[in-house]
Amino acid sequence: MSTPDPAEWADLAPHPGDHDLPAGRHELHRSRLLAAIAQETRTREPARASLRPALAVAALVLVVAGVGAGLATTSGDEPSAALPSPAASSPAARSAPPGVIGKVRAYGTVRQLTDTADLVVRGEVVSAADGRAVYRVAEVLYRAPDAPVSTEITLVAGSAGMPGQPTVLYLALNDPEAHGYAPLSGDFGIFDVAGDRVTSRSPSNSVTGLRTEDPTSAGRAFVTTLAELRQLARERG
Repeated sequence: MSTPDPAEWADLAPHPGDHDLPAGRHELHRSRLLAAIAQETRTREPARASLRPALAVAALVLVVAGVGAGLATTSGDEPSAALPSPAASSPAARSAPPGVIGKVRAYGTVRQLTDTADLVVRGEVVSAADGRAVYRVAEVLYRAPDAPVSTEITLVAGSAGMPGQPTVLYLALNDPEAHGYAPLSGDFGIFDVAGDRVTSRSPSNSVTGLRTEDPTSAGRAFVTTLAELRQLARERG
């Protein structure tokens, strides 16, 4: 808001009043009052004007300080935080579900094998040729209702072992018409049998427990008994 011209105060200044004052005293009081108003106006205006450059300088100092701090952050020893890439922030960037390695499922327990298999049998390979093997069944531990089985079945994978080696196999039905089966996830579904002792075929592709996983057993062959395998098969029904 602009300050009125001091000359305008002449019409607004109060008259000293009609008192018994010497001649000319009324005008003296009036002139002194107007002079005081004019002096106050001149004092306020320079003060306001002097604040403006001071505020401008302060604002400039803040801007320079902010830029300097930003440069120090990016040029220091510690790397500055990078913005996330679109791929990292996209909800499509998700890890594969646990228990899957490529196209081969990594089973953690014998219960998982039992719950997945179409057929669980004990027996041995009698012959193998052209990637197929004839497997003689000595005992059926579990059979799904629609899984065909006979005294001999065909294995469509040649990794079930050498002829005459007793095994327990956890199988998936691969060729219903030819009674063709394949071990679950390769070596995961193959156990070698020696008496009542059962050992997983591969230490690296092996379960780590019967009903619960044991991370401390990873990378080692899993050992159990035929009685335990039979019990798990019965629990599935």
